[in-house]
Amino acid sequence: MNLVTGATGLLGSHVLIELTKRKLPVRAAYRSLQKKEVVKQLFFYYFNEQAEDKWALIEWVKVDLQDIDGLKELVKGCRFVYHCAALVSFFKADFESCIRLNRYVTANLVDLSNHYGVEHFCHVSSTAAIGGKEPLINEKSKWQEGAKHSGYGISKLMAEKEVWRGIEEGLKAVIVNPCVILGPAAPGSPSLQMLETARKGIKFYTSGANAVVDARDVAWVMVELVEKDIYSKRFLVVGPQQSFSALFSAFAESLGKKPPHIKAPKSLTLLFAAFHELWCHISGKREGLTIETARSSHDVLRYDCNKIQKELSFNHTPLNDIINNMLGGLAYIKQNKPS
Repeated sequence: MNLVTGATGLLGSHVLIELTKRKLPVRAAYRSLQKKEVVKQLFFYYFNEQAEDKWALIEWVKVDLQDIDGLKELVKGCRFVYHCAALVSFFKADFESCIRLNRYVTANLVDLSNHYGVEHFCHVSSTAAIGGKEPLINEKSKWQEGAKHSGYGISKLMAEKEVWRGIEEGLKAVIVNPCVILGPAAPGSPSLQMLETARKGIKFYTSGANAVVDARDVAWVMVELVEKDIYSKRFLVVGPQQSFSALFSAFAESLGKKPPHIKAPKSLTLLFAAFHELWCHISGKREGLTIETARSSHDVLRYDCNKIQKELSFNHTPLNDIINNMLGGLAYIKQNKPS
């Protein structure tokens, strides 16, 4: 049995799709029934008439991952664990929640996986947990103490350390560090924020550069690493690398919108982000620009992808194909939304 945590999220849902594509049984952890229904629509989007057969391979378990008793029942009887669940937030007010949900849930999963004899543990980390900036970031780039890291990045680094601890205690585990993951997901998902920003129309662009990757690519890499019994390693999983200007222009073109054309200075971006984050803190909302995302939007980040390419002969999906699949899946979900 394969266990997938965060099964209704963007990446978790695509890991389900990859596993069931291979006719493998899955136990899927979820909390939101509404998001579970969206995942089912994604199965019809990808599998068409085979969707029901693929869906039948999944055993759905509603559980709070912070509940240790529920976590025990979830892990018990599973041979392989794909730990996709995480809180992704760059709001300073969410730092403690990120530590609790990203580090401590991971620590408990690692301990239970060792206790119940899990054969392989695949942990989803992030490029935010890897140090360095230029010229090329790789798996050995050192975390820079004292540098301005996001709270989310710190929480993911701490979660990674829990996995390495588990490895020292005998757990077969592998870590993947994807960049910004794109793909169709439940409405309101944080992973759709870039798309929604472009849909509303954006005049400004920043000077930074980063990478994106297709959710299908990350899911494929994860399952391949487990099936090939690769462990005690970490891998960057990165797709197209481009400037934020080029990325939002590609989104705008696909949506029939005008591309951004005014370069925003860093000082103005940070000032706006500070006021916006303060407003979000007061209102309780969690959307839009934060101080941490504003700062990173001016960083130029480039990645060395050789390690995963050599290990699995991995070739990433081109940017236009990523966006087209994302828009196609979201349109299907919207058209087939349960009444």
